[in-house]
Amino acid sequence: MSTNWPTQLRGISTFIRSAEVRSFSKAARELGITPQAVSSQVKQLEEWAGVSLFHRTTRRISLTEEGAVFYERCRTGIEAIDDGVRSLRNAADELSGTVRVSVPYYISRTYILPVLSEFLSRHPRVTVEMVAQNEYPDFVGQGIDIAVMSRHLPRDSFIARKIASVKLILCASPGYLSRHGSPKTPEDLRRHHCVTLRHPTTGKLLPWSFQRGKKIVAVDAPGTLTVNDTDTQRQAVLNGVGIGQLASFFVYPHVKQGRLKTLLMGYVAPPIDIYLCMENRTKIPKRVTALFDFVYHELSTHEDFKPLPTGPREENIRAAAVAEVPNQNRANAESHARVTRVKPPKSF
Repeated sequence: MSTNWPTQLRGISTFIRSAEVRSFSKAARELGITPQAVSSQVKQLEEWAGVSLFHRTTRRISLTEEGAVFYERCRTGIEAIDDGVRSLRNAADELSGTVRVSVPYYISRTYILPVLSEFLSRHPRVTVEMVAQNEYPDFVGQGIDIAVMSRHLPRDSFIARKIASVKLILCASPGYLSRHGSPKTPEDLRRHHCVTLRHPTTGKLLPWSFQRGKKIVAVDAPGTLTVNDTDTQRQAVLNGVGIGQLASFFVYPHVKQGRLKTLLMGYVAPPIDIYLCMENRTKIPKRVTALFDFVYHELSTHEDFKPLPTGPREENIRAAAVAEVPNQNRANAESHARVTRVKPPKSF
């Protein structure tokens, strides 16, 4: 016997309501359908079951013996189905399940971890798996729901919201500057101690980027100390080992506290945008969208991601800095800038 379960479940629900109110008309009013529709659904159910479920008169209905047994059994089943639907709706309202988040190493510990901790305290039924990596996340292969990315945004089928625009800032500790002085141009860095960064995946030494007019120029800073992670680079600069070029959000709190001084702000290269991304699926679980919105809000409003104050008239600052270069060196510097026109580095 073939079974059209949606139709039969609708008929069973109508049958139970009719049995409880002992009237097709009353059941129709409560269900929002016509008495004829109620009668038709019950009749189809009787034909499907092969028994009569009601005794019918012109004024009232009553259950047959088979109908009474069927009612008791079906009532329990319908109540269980209602409970199941309520549980699904409650689960949808109360966030639960696992969210996989991919984040670069450089912000995983200092910025992402506190945000995730706060989110988890608000939603105890949610679990988060954080994948810290500098590589481009494999959304499908790694099962990534949300990713923080700075370059090479995914295809159009992704939702991407800009968290912040980050600049690479040259800085040093007051102690270092008191011993060695401050550079006036990027070329002066060759006479200073520098803390440089080697890409943790490719192993390439990352050049320092500056802007000269409309060009982005790169300087191969002499590495007194070379490291392969930005946390160590920042700590070395704080310890007075040398000058470093760091992401502005790494610099911001230490500049405010007077532990670092910014340098060559008139040469700062254009910013690098950081995005929060997730797949644009038809049905995105609420736990994913809730975490996405929470992370976006917390990071985009974070004090450290605000633009660093650069002072008035940067163009005047740049012009003054260039003017301090001796005439014979200025031509060499400009020539060097033309030769080393490059794109900004792919990561901090």
